[in-house]
Amino acid sequence: MTHRTADEPLYALATRDLRAKIANGTWKPGEATRTLWAEASREPADATAASAMGVAKARTMDELFDMHCHLGFFPDVVTAARDLDAAGVGALCATVTPGEYERVAAELAGAPNVRVGVGLHPWWVADGTCGEADVERAASLAATCRYVAEVGLDYARGRDATRDAQLRALDRMLAACGDGGHTLSVHAVHAASDVLDALEQHDTVACGNVAVLHWFSGTSPELTHAIRLGCRFSVGPRMLSTRRGREYARQIPPERLLLETDLPASPGQGATIEPGELARELRQALDALCELHGPEVAHAIAAASRQLLEL
Repeated sequence: MTHRTADEPLYALATRDLRAKIANGTWKPGEATRTLWAEASREPADATAASAMGVAKARTMDELFDMHCHLGFFPDVVTAARDLDAAGVGALCATVTPGEYERVAAELAGAPNVRVGVGLHPWWVADGTCGEADVERAASLAATCRYVAEVGLDYARGRDATRDAQLRALDRMLAACGDGGHTLSVHAVHAASDVLDALEQHDTVACGNVAVLHWFSGTSPELTHAIRLGCRFSVGPRMLSTRRGREYARQIPPERLLLETDLPASPGQGATIEPGELARELRQALDALCELHGPEVAHAIAAASRQLLEL
């Protein structure tokens, strides 16, 4: 048990407790832990935080939802999630390795606005950071976790040399989701055909999962294939900044659209941007989608996101 220092907020003490458990191997996913969010709600850091918490409780249908972000890349994931909550933002936090998932899931246990996904990012598979043991650990976690994010394939910048290893990892993750009931955020860069083939071979959508293609950048026929397969699509300002991205967003049925930021893009960026930037990007993307599909799409996106995040 760690001890509280002078003037240390209770949520910070709880965070240190959880980090210590992870470090010494005594924390297990799903076990009862100190609820950081209960501690934080009893002891806001300052008057501004207290006021923000009041605003968060008075949310409206104008909520924003980030269905693909990387809160684990912020230096303080708990503060980042609390700031998003104060701004009325719900989120699916994607992770890139099973180890990151275990750390972030522990720190955000009980967070009212964030769900954390088990991740096995293709970049980390391609560069050897995640080996066979990590693939097996990620698959074991995914089998019992509602959210699986981020998984997929990436053949850009020479990563096609590791195609077989990436396919084996994705195959293992999709097999772990074979019982249905999971929401997956899927990465597909220069690899959309292989990703869609894998989803189809595993009946990923047909067996009751939700497959969300994150920042889709495939060909027009691949987009048609993905829509026919029943996939959903999370889009952000960067996708919508290109002519092709906007045209794809126009072709996607409104009920299949979700928002994303994919931020922070790296741990380095997490140290230089504020969580408020995510809310601004979500609003920018939503405004663009409203221009393409009409203002009613905002309600459809919010309702679908709330359902997927169980908020």
